[in-house]
Amino acid sequence: MILKSYIVEQNFNILYDYKSVLIYGENEGIKEDVKLKLKKTNPDTEIINFFENEIIKNKNILYDSIINESLFSKKKIILIQYATDKIFNNILECLDRKTKDITVYIFSENLEKKTKLRNLFEKEKKLAIIPCYKDNEKTLISYISKKLSNFKGLTGEILNLIIANSNSERKIIQSEIIKIKG
Repeated sequence: MILKSYIVEQNFNILYDYKSVLIYGENEGIKEDVKLKLKKTNPDTEIINFFENEIIKNKNILYDSIINESLFSKKKIILIQYATDKIFNNILECLDRKTKDITVYIFSENLEKKTKLRNLFEKEKKLAIIPCYKDNEKTLISYISKKLSNFKGLTGEILNLIIANSNSERKIIQSEIIKIKG
């Protein structure tokens, strides 16, 4: 199931309806927001991070983390970073073995339409895929306004200045917002 990134931003809980989610694309800021929100909204959940090269080096690492029960929490979130078709079979096996207390989020760079990962997540109803395209000025103004809604005196000129200084990159804007709130 294809989900639009702006819909997920409006209603983050929609992600919990799927057994696994693939987040791909050039907008690192959106991907970072998803990771932060996952950690913030699941404080009692064990979060396990893997990178594709770790999974390639040790084929059982992903499988073992799924079948091993956590000593500290009932739920697990597995984050797989920089995934490509090289670990497609590992991900398939992971999804087959996964229980309801484990959710897998896969983050990837741009994926061509014909990649196995993208095809799987677009076609399966229990899986979701979120393309993260580059922000435009309208989405960035909305994003900054929402993040700085408690600040008085936020004008269009200030918004445009933040966007211009960040080269329209959400990841840079996130850093600027942290400095402003700091």
